Amino acid sequence: MKKLAPLAVIATLLSTSALAEVSISGTSEFYYKDVDSQIASQKGDSMGNSDNEIKFSFSNKTETGLDYGMVVEMATVADSSATIDESSMYIKGDFGKITLGGNDDVTGSFGIGEHDIMDEEVTGTYTNASIQSSAGEKAYGSDSDKVSYIAPAIGPLTVGASYMDGGVAGDTDATAIGGKLAIGDNITIGATMAEQGVSGAIDNESHSIGAKVALGNMTLIGAMSKVEGADEDIDTVGAGASYKLNSDMTIAVSTMESEDSLDVSGTEKENLKQHMAEIKYAIAPGLTGYVNYTDYEYKNGGEASTDDDGSVIQFKIAATF
Repeated sequence: MKKLAPLAVIATLLSTSALAEVSISGTSEFYYKDVDSQIASQKGDSMGNSDNEIKFSFSNKTETGLDYGMVVEMATVADSSATIDESSMYIKGDFGKITLGGNDDVTGSFGIGEHDIMDEEVTGTYTNASIQSSAGEKAYGSDSDKVSYIAPAIGPLTVGASYMDGGVAGDTDATAIGGKLAIGDNITIGATMAEQGVSGAIDNESHSIGAKVALGNMTLIGAMSKVEGADEDIDTVGAGASYKLNSDMTIAVSTMESEDSLDVSGTEKENLKQHMAEIKYAIAPGLTGYVNYTDYEYKNGGEASTDDDGSVIQFKIAATF
């Protein structure tokens, strides 16, 4: 009987300890894209299965109602090694939700941009990296380690904040705040602000505000943003609309313009105009097809990049598990 004692102890621990709930989900996408660009190196067609992800979620809940867990997202690419895209833990209760680790800041939870009107954001192939491709939120620090807090809703208002430590020197720290206000059942307003220090130069700063209106099968979005930094004073406006034709098909369109008043050559400012259209079709539960078309015109102004005027058409099939 004494030999059975350790087994009895283990059985007791398993019956009294809270075991984590584990879930695994994944996405896989395949696309064919054809680009018509004035830049020879960008022009042509391509295909790929490069946007795949496996998500592991562990969650637990105490007897007092405290939720805590861990989320790990792994990005995979065919013929290449897998990488950890995001990895963080969270603690959630009546006080709100705290996220610790490598994850997005709160601007992604609160920002509203015209690109949100569609599932796939197929941008032009212009080579500049600073002009804005949408009027939505701009974050600093990507998925770097940070602390984020989202407070409990106060009536129709929800707010949150994030902080990223840039390192020992402390001159590249980043902060972000955001909020959403629900007006009735149909209107949502979202606003964000983010700032990151730059060693020996002007700090980066961004602001955005957008509104989303749901009218039956139709959804409308309007947004504007401003991004400032060293040699950057970028104003962006955008609008989008979608309509659900039936239970399987949704169509969406959007338009935006972004201009940097500090990158000027003669009278020409750096400018991007971009128009998008999407048809989304539910083939089966968890299996969706997309057709996207983007028309764009980019003027470099005083930026060290190349003017480009072109279009992109993309066909994609996406599976979620």
